[in-house]
Amino acid sequence: MKAILAHDGLVNAALALWFFALALMLSHDIMGTRTAPDSLLDAARLLSKSCVFLFYAMLAWATLIRVRPVARAAGWQPRATALLGSYLSFALPFLPTRADLGVTAHLVSAGCVLLGIGLALFILMRLRHSFSIMAEARRLVTSGPYAIIRHPLYAAEALALIGIFIQYASVPAALIVAVQLCFQVQRMRNEEAVLQRTFPEYKAYAARTARLVPGVW
Repeated sequence: MKAILAHDGLVNAALALWFFALALMLSHDIMGTRTAPDSLLDAARLLSKSCVFLFYAMLAWATLIRVRPVARAAGWQPRATALLGSYLSFALPFLPTRADLGVTAHLVSAGCVLLGIGLALFILMRLRHSFSIMAEARRLVTSGPYAIIRHPLYAAEALALIGIFIQYASVPAALIVAVQLCFQVQRMRNEEAVLQRTFPEYKAYAARTARLVPGVW
């Protein structure tokens, strides 16, 4: 038991350190931004970057305070799926940004990122000790946004990803986003399987809520 707790503690610390490093990198970028934005576009960029910083900081905090899972998905597939579904979009910054984007496209991009990250922050505050990256069961959350759809955090992340994609819109970028979304769908199914095995009430909850889009799917 002590070995398991120590392993979980090391994993949580490593993940928290990763999210903290991302937040630190972004904070350097934010501090390099002019203090008085010259345009609405500059203000939108600064606001969206600040929201992403808060999101990473919240992920680090949620990782540190989360409780030990009561169940996990077995095998390598759920773990690989969770990692690719979470981090594949980190390849986008290695692609060239679109130089021909107008102000409207930049504002739509910033708006999607801002709204997606803002929703993700709100959802993370609901999850608190139940936040997971891998397919794990800690506590069944069915209130707030989880009363509407079963995976609101993934929906918020997808919205932010659309905003980021606009900056890199190209065939390679579209392929990266499409593949990541496919892994996210499988990730949802893996999580649902663990939750259904762990919580008897999950089947009734799943029957009355959509997976990602209310009234559609």
